[in-house]
Amino acid sequence: MPTATRNSSPTPIITSITLSSDELKTKQLTSHHLQEALEALHRDGVLVLNNAISTTHLDALNSRMVPEAQTLYDRSTTHHNFGLGTGNIQQDAVVDPAYVFPDIIANPFATAITECMLGPNPHLRFQSANTAFKAEKRQPVHVDVHFDFPKMPFGFCINVNLIDVDPEHGSTEMWLGSHLDTSWQAEVEKSGSVIPSDILERRRKISPPVQPILPKGSLIVRDLRLWHAGMPNRTDDVRVMLVTIHFPAWYRTKQTLLLPESLKGKIEWGNLVPCVEWVKDDYDYLQGQHDHDFDLLP
Repeated sequence: MPTATRNSSPTPIITSITLSSDELKTKQLTSHHLQEALEALHRDGVLVLNNAISTTHLDALNSRMVPEAQTLYDRSTTHHNFGLGTGNIQQDAVVDPAYVFPDIIANPFATAITECMLGPNPHLRFQSANTAFKAEKRQPVHVDVHFDFPKMPFGFCINVNLIDVDPEHGSTEMWLGSHLDTSWQAEVEKSGSVIPSDILERRRKISPPVQPILPKGSLIVRDLRLWHAGMPNRTDDVRVMLVTIHFPAWYRTKQTLLLPESLKGKIEWGNLVPCVEWVKDDYDYLQGQHDHDFDLLP
């Protein structure tokens, strides 16, 4: 039988699916696992796929990105998510052909799931990372969208941590099922993404937040509408979390991601459609922030 866990108590539990050796070999989910994944995203707005990413690839990226993160952290111009006290910075993904891995940027299991949620040929339009240094301050509970978004699933984040992550390392606090409640939308548009405290406490009585334990090699699929918060990393380990975002083919935005020209035609995208701005292989991606505006256009 497929290996999957599901919430069986009043305490929320994120659905976690462990891929079988046959699935890893064929790069295809079984129908049981696909159903489990889709049910979780419709119901909870988030899902974990274990052993979906090569740990060798993650180790290579970690050895490259942690020193770069320190360089960014030391710059006064680097953006800190929700203030300096969180220790959380935005870090653009590595634009170097030796560090672009298909199982991260175009994971076939993630694409199989998002195309069922978004429709045929989901579009990849965003790639970045956020990195958590040791800190004590948490982020407020928020959503990543603060515009008049569609009243349906319209975007899914694919998050990949480069190391084993648990609450001590600042695993993201998630509010399961909150993507189904859009009563907060008008207020969040005013506040710039933070969930008002009265709405937050009302939700807490229904389903309190959770912080998952995520083994290295897992990926998270998260509905863009889901309430969440970055939590403090209380360890000395710098925690880098990659993110790509899949949108429907019909979604109106000009957002693109950066990739090196030498990789044109060399990445196995499957049914995922990359929306790419191709740059020189020696492009200095640490020079500044690439545009992160994926609001829905008129």
